[in-house]
Amino acid sequence: MTRLSDALLKDIIRHVEPAHPDEACGLILQDPDGLLRVQPADNLANRYHALDPVAWPRTARTFYMINTLEIARAERRGERLRAIFHSHCDVGDYFSDEDHLQAVGQDGLPLWPGCDYLVVSVRAGAADRATAFRFNGDSGRFDAAEVYDLTALR
Repeated sequence: MTRLSDALLKDIIRHVEPAHPDEACGLILQDPDGLLRVQPADNLANRYHALDPVAWPRTARTFYMINTLEIARAERRGERLRAIFHSHCDVGDYFSDEDHLQAVGQDGLPLWPGCDYLVVSVRAGAADRATAFRFNGDSGRFDAAEVYDLTALR
């Protein structure tokens, strides 16, 4: 994925800040002409937790669950998934072990090949930094590929 524009980052900020102290999530999609756009998504974590707190012990405060049907719908429209984004509340923009588990299948390979993951740090309700992580086939991990200072976009 190319470096994100300020306009796209502002679209992401408008989605993640109001969700604080819960995590927010969404997609970065590319149309057939190569234009990128942000598609906010609902974080389903609280819904799953309410239905079965034993099977789903984490809430949206520390976990995100995106509806993968949103990806299928985008693909049917001819769009390509370039990145999945989500926020981390008051802990920084690192790629956690849980993030890794959600991004790979049982074989350790990405569930969405070619998809980056953008983690947005939101502290006290204000997005301050974001890092895009890209899969490294040699290490089997996601490495930081791009870092964004979001404070400059205020």
